[in-house]
Amino acid sequence: MAKILIIDDEVDTVRVLSKRLTDQGYTAMAALDAYQGTALIHKENPDLIILDLMLPAGGGKFVLENIRFSRQSRYIPIIVLTGITDPEYKKKILEEGVDAYLEKPYDPDILIKTIRDVLDKHKGQP
Repeated sequence: MAKILIIDDEVDTVRVLSKRLTDQGYTAMAALDAYQGTALIHKENPDLIILDLMLPAGGGKFVLENIRFSRQSRYIPIIVLTGITDPEYKKKILEEGVDAYLEKPYDPDILIKTIRDVLDKHKGQP
């Protein structure tokens, strides 16, 4: 099953989401800040990233730019899961190559469906 990296500074969100993902058969890993997240991306090469945008140590936008700049990680699908609800910001982030943008609080079933859809869409791609 797919390896999913959660990058979020909210420990409760990480704990609940990790449990839900492992219950669904995924391998879940977590990072609590932008620096840790960037390091894990390059070390673990996950199949999908769930990224919060409001992160310590650089912010989610920094992580997103780093992912897309790196030859190793540029094709990893990304689902943004954030408390930022500004429609203009959402549009800007989606234009930067994010596969989905979900707002907190989120519906866990919709997140799992989105993960499945994004992984299916990227099957067989680099």
